[in-house]
Amino acid sequence: KVLEIGYEGIIEQVKKELPRCNIGDMDYIKKSNFLHAVIQSCEAVIYYANRYSKLALKMANETSDKFRKGELLKIASNCARVPAKGATNFYEACQSFWFIQMLLQIESSGHSISPGRFDQYMYPYYKKDMDKGIITEEQAFEIICCLWIKLYRDYDVQQSCVGGTNIDGTSAVNELSYFMLDATEQLDFIRCLSVRYSGNTDKRFIKRALQVVGHVQKGVPFFFNDDVMIPALISKGIKREDAYDYTQLGCVETVIPGKTNPHAVTGETNLLKAIEYVLCNGHSMYYPDIAPGVKTGDLSDFNTYDCFYSAVKKQIKTILELTCSMVVKYCDACVAPKPVKSLLTDGCLEKARDYNQKGALYDYYQIMLGGIPNLADSLMVIQKFVYQDKKYSLEEVKTILENNYPDDSVRLEFLNKAPKFGNDIDEVDSIAVDITNYCCDLLDKLSVETSHCFHAQPFTFFWMIDHGRVSAASPDGRKSGEPIAYSASPMQGRDINGLTAVLNSIAKFPTKRTPGTTSAIVEIDPKLFADKNIDIITDIVIAAAKNGLSNLQLNTIDAKTLENAKKYPEKYNNLAVRVSGFSQKFNLLTPELQDHIIAR
Repeated sequence: KVLEIGYEGIIEQVKKELPRCNIGDMDYIKKSNFLHAVIQSCEAVIYYANRYSKLALKMANETSDKFRKGELLKIASNCARVPAKGATNFYEACQSFWFIQMLLQIESSGHSISPGRFDQYMYPYYKKDMDKGIITEEQAFEIICCLWIKLYRDYDVQQSCVGGTNIDGTSAVNELSYFMLDATEQLDFIRCLSVRYSGNTDKRFIKRALQVVGHVQKGVPFFFNDDVMIPALISKGIKREDAYDYTQLGCVETVIPGKTNPHAVTGETNLLKAIEYVLCNGHSMYYPDIAPGVKTGDLSDFNTYDCFYSAVKKQIKTILELTCSMVVKYCDACVAPKPVKSLLTDGCLEKARDYNQKGALYDYYQIMLGGIPNLADSLMVIQKFVYQDKKYSLEEVKTILENNYPDDSVRLEFLNKAPKFGNDIDEVDSIAVDITNYCCDLLDKLSVETSHCFHAQPFTFFWMIDHGRVSAASPDGRKSGEPIAYSASPMQGRDINGLTAVLNSIAKFPTKRTPGTTSAIVEIDPKLFADKNIDIITDIVIAAAKNGLSNLQLNTIDAKTLENAKKYPEKYNNLAVRVSGFSQKFNLLTPELQDHIIAR
């Protein structure tokens, strides 16, 4: 909107809304104040940009360097025009974008306001300039590189997105999509970048993106499958044309740019706790004095595995109900006004309602489903050793866990002699799928009952450390206090059947029901990512997408390098890894996160 009509155009739109505020309405004062705040914010942005224009002009008059003088005069000219008025060329459009991006970050205290589909909304300006011969590819590429440096310098988790699909199903990849990949590779620092692709995307583009993963080795870019993400969004009431424009916010959270308040990273859960609560009849094994679960009966009552599994589902239901209730209360309490964000979000001006007061066209809550791989592995152990082999009773399992595996041979038996998620074994993978479907059903039901829209998101952020820290030992062989699995990825060390088996397991998730993204990080030895193998890796990623893979993030680093980096951090200052939806320099992570990634 700003690129097209500028803030002056937005002010005119808002002024047309003011007469519609009826002084007799109950919310007249709130609406009137909101619209006046938006106008003041627009005027402040214009004033702010003019300060840069005046400063650049002053600097131009003071320099004797003719080349630098020309740059400064151009900057002064750009800042005098945008973002007050609509952009007339690619350089102005990029300058206008930077002002908007920076001000949104200031207003939200740097809360992952992401550039979104930069290659799509900037392409018309680039194409027009190229057709007129007023810009070269080299000049456009340099502007993008400068912008990438700006984004990196101020706040690294500002997620740009390239590629994707048009509403008619055709590929949306253009020249800027490749430029953004090239800039990420050549600058060689952590720059959050996601790639959208589908069955109609040119294989050459996917291959180029994977080359960047191998060359940069910082976990970027990462990949989102349109063939599952778009249907997932449409299933939750997002209009088809809007679903095709989805992008990511910060890490992997899904957002419709300029139309959504996604309440991202608010609803965190650890579903592994459900089995702990069943074993303790609603109580925490880690904190025995508290009872966060519900009473599901004595262990002697569970004569069959189905009875036990049914009790686990009751605990999951309680966890999700409490989480959704807390999330809504928390988000409803966040009423700090955001006039800058509001004027750039569809629905807010029309309703004369702030972004944080349900003004956005789409207002939903992303509920993170953590611990599903561990829960599936744990249920598989219970099914095999308690109900099939009858080697242990539930009481004996409970005692073993309460004492944190006093006999390590028992832990190794649970760990190694029951199938584990991540190895393309349907017996255990189907449990993870069933749990996820059950959660999706519950969230759909809660959405209707509470009139709040909840989106399933199998994602842990970096809370797999925190949730593990306060979780007792679990039947999957995990000891008390150890991290749980990252998002939808297998628990570290348990995927022993190779890359394709891991991807097959993850692709079995009901990804068309999880619009918040079914997130997975897969660690791949750098040797496999050699250029000679990229064609094979490309075919594997495409095949996995056809099977239903949703989001794929790749770490191309070996454990030995990470161990050395932890021991000698001064020698590895620029080593970066994929952490949990974002990349970060390894030596800036906590020792716990470092150990977790080494273990993965």
